[in-house]
Order: sequence, then structure tokens, then C-alpha cells
Amino acid sequence: MPLLANPFPHIMNSLNGPTAPPVSYLVFYSDVVNGQMWCPDCRDVEQVVKDTFDGQDKPKAIIYWVGPIAEWRTPKNKARVDWNVQSIPTILRIENGKETARLVEDEILDKKRLEAFLK
Repeated sequence: MPLLANPFPHIMNSLNGPTAPPVSYLVFYSDVVNGQMWCPDCRDVEQVVKDTFDGQDKPKAIIYWVGPIAEWRTPKNKARVDWNVQSIPTILRIENGKETARLVEDEILDKKRLEAFLK
């Protein structure tokens, strides 16, 4: 499954629908500003995320852009409110519409931890 970078409402709804894969992943990233994500930690994990999720034989993952830095810093940011995301990058594992695990920041770069998270 490709890494989906445009989480249109129907794609987000597919995480919980009857055709949802048993396991999906949500990747929370900063917005892109001047050609790159404004969050340096997001840039640090970008290649690992691509290698892990981008391809037909890879798990389904959807990128959730948390917004520009000013929006991210507000307590009412949608990622904070809807998903309890307090740091980026964050990856959530979604099983049958429910979060079952998460990796935050440098945990994503820990190869053993990432492999265990994907099982």
C-alpha cells in the first residue's frame, strides 16, 4: 500500500470502515514550509518512514499534517485534540479503528522498536 500524503476525509474514514485493513498507521508530521517540513525531527525520520510504508507490499499509512508551527503550538490543534498527539513526529498503529500503539520522535529511528511496532 502506498504512503498516502493527502488524508482526504474518505481516506481517514477508511481507517474505521468495513473495508479497512486490519492494521493501518497514521504518521503525524509538520507541514512543509519552503520545500521542507518545518520540524527537524520530522525531517530526520522521513526516509525511515518512506522505506517502511511507501510501496505496494508495505503496510497502509496515512500522513496527517499537523499544520504550520503556530497552529501546532495551540492546545486546540486537531491532532492534539482528536488523537492526543503531543510531539511530532508520531506514528500510531490503528487496529479495527482503535489506537493500539504509538512511536514518538526518536523511537521511530530505533530499528528494533520499529520492527516490533509493525508486528
